[in-house]
Amino acid sequence: MQHSSLRNWKVVLPLSLLMLAGIYFAGRSVQAGGPEPGSSQDPLVTKSYVDNYIDSRTRELQGQLDNINKQIAELEARVTALEQRPVIKLTIGSKTAYVGGTAKQLPVAPYQTGNGTSMVPFRFIGEALGAKVDYNEATQTVSYTTAAHSVILKIGTLSGTFDGRKVDIPAPATLVNGTTMVPVRVISQGLGARVDWDQAAMTITIRP
Repeated sequence: MQHSSLRNWKVVLPLSLLMLAGIYFAGRSVQAGGPEPGSSQDPLVTKSYVDNYIDSRTRELQGQLDNINKQIAELEARVTALEQRPVIKLTIGSKTAYVGGTAKQLPVAPYQTGNGTSMVPFRFIGEALGAKVDYNEATQTVSYTTAAHSVILKIGTLSGTFDGRKVDIPAPATLVNGTTMVPVRVISQGLGARVDWDQAAMTITIRP
């Protein structure tokens, strides 16, 4: 009888120890893999931690909002500048052009080529449209540059580079009495402007 009880204890005791060990190590593993004390995952996180976290996120979001508002303001300023830019009017054969209501004298009057392409003074159009104008005598190229577009033409060549792409043009840039003349529609539209032609009045209207 005593031998039977001892045998039972020999079985029960190791099992009990194994169960206790399992509970102990299971608890240790949960603790080791649990949230870091004081972190945002800690259910016992302190109020000051929460306040600091909210404060930090609020400042971060406010910074992002300020940056967005700044970008919106810059875009609105650009739109306003475009809306306020005056309409340009030129007439074939006349050295008098108009920027808004102001008369301007051109060095060479606009003219039409044999294929009906209207040619206008390169520098006048570029400056009236607010572009940076450049002439490279060594390469015989003229260029317009704005924040959004670029146009490069080579004197005497029936193609140009528009925003980095090669494009065929109806007439080449040409020197007339020292003034570079360029096809108005191609150049104006290359800079994002709208060009209207009045056949009866032989008038070109450019709207930025």
